[in-house]
Amino acid sequence: MDLDFQTDNDWVLSVQRKLYQWSKANPKEAYRELWNWIIDLRNLRAAWYRVSKNKGKRTPGIDGITVKSIERGIGINTFLVDLQKELKGGTFRPNPCRRKMIPKPGKPGKFRPLGIPTVKDRVVQSAIKQVLEPLLEARFEHVSYGFRPGRGCHGALEHLRMAMRPRKKNKVTGMRDQMPYQWAIEGDIQGCFDNIDHHLLMERVRIHSADQKLNRLLVQFLKAGILSEEGFLRTDSGAPQGGICSPLLANIALAVIEERYERWVNHKTPIQQRRKCDGIEAAMRSRSADRQAGRTVFFPIRYADDFVTLVSGTKEEALVEREALGMFLKQEMQLTLSPEKTKITSLTEGFHFLGHRVRMRWDKRYGWSPRVEIPKEKVNDLRYKIKQLTKRSTLTWSLDKLLQKLNPILRGWANFYHYCTGSKKILSSLDWYTRDRIWRWLRKKYPKASVQMILSFRKQSRKRPNWKVWSTEHSEQYQMGWLKVMRYRREWMKKADFTMIPGEPDA
Repeated sequence: MDLDFQTDNDWVLSVQRKLYQWSKANPKEAYRELWNWIIDLRNLRAAWYRVSKNKGKRTPGIDGITVKSIERGIGINTFLVDLQKELKGGTFRPNPCRRKMIPKPGKPGKFRPLGIPTVKDRVVQSAIKQVLEPLLEARFEHVSYGFRPGRGCHGALEHLRMAMRPRKKNKVTGMRDQMPYQWAIEGDIQGCFDNIDHHLLMERVRIHSADQKLNRLLVQFLKAGILSEEGFLRTDSGAPQGGICSPLLANIALAVIEERYERWVNHKTPIQQRRKCDGIEAAMRSRSADRQAGRTVFFPIRYADDFVTLVSGTKEEALVEREALGMFLKQEMQLTLSPEKTKITSLTEGFHFLGHRVRMRWDKRYGWSPRVEIPKEKVNDLRYKIKQLTKRSTLTWSLDKLLQKLNPILRGWANFYHYCTGSKKILSSLDWYTRDRIWRWLRKKYPKASVQMILSFRKQSRKRPNWKVWSTEHSEQYQMGWLKVMRYRREWMKKADFTMIPGEPDA
């Protein structure tokens, strides 16, 4: 199966490269012939492989069928051939999603609705995504980071930090005393995935895809409905979270935000025909020229439905733009900005974005410098988790089991935050807190044991023999402070394979 997948994947990659290069060369045209590639058995097999390797393969849809039950039943080949026949004959109909409510992390009592499609629907959505994604990747803007191949929240945060960084020094003092942006509009869209207007969304899809069969199938997925405990629910708007195509469709809808600020993001339309530079460099020159002329500048950074718009101007101008942006999103996609959560914040005061705190700080050596920091609330949340795992209710566990519960949490948290300014000190303090909680846990577990007996659980680390850590034969406490602290670089973001042309150095 691995060899078959490699052959199918190579064919899919060749198609994706062709679509990407065509889309780059024809950014304002819609591609017409996509259906035959979507229903090709090689594309369906590649889609099946990705669905079968996903963590959710054991989760069934409303039909109760899982990946394993298909493999043990009719078999993969028969399943895909039958699916291809349904798609070719026009008899395929998406099933309603099974709704499951999952708790929102850090928000007790609040839940997020998750739609779980059937395995058959997942395979078809994956096949659509494999063909549609290259067309869109060639056209999405560089300030968009959510649900895109090779991009993540650390890249978005580093882009935001670099945009906030002062470029010029004062000729007299040698300090960077002029901030390029003074305010930030923290964008918060109410129920983004649940409220996207289907008609307006499909109008935007048709800008990129003119294949009627594909567009008709996307509408069927959007209108398939949801099956919950209350019964069948019609989906007259929105793209259910959990669907493979939903993030892609949401990015198509929310690209209107970058389009609103085209002059300062990617100035594609040249004012003068003799312009030689590309749109991104032209936008950078527009930002610089507008600032020098005293005009307002807006620059967005977006991660899915979370976005921040930096404002060079007064607070009054930022307030006017917040209202105008709300009306624009309502008109273009029937989306509503939350009036309570969409704030205007001074950059010196700082704001929260993607679980980090971003602010400008005055340094007496250099002047203004942007900082991406770990919020205190996130540190307190981690301390709370560690405390819950080391309470009296867990005394029946062995130390090995406790470490196996703690280590994934500590490792994941440290890897997420080790790019932040000042993270070394915070990670080391959390190591001390975890060490202390384990000590207290052992004292409660062995109340009659001597101090020497409890300290016998502290042994030389396998990674650093000159350090002693809480350890057992199989596990030892993960030390967050040992993780190398560095600044994230955007060049670390991996490009999608289809964006690289064979023969080029990066390919």
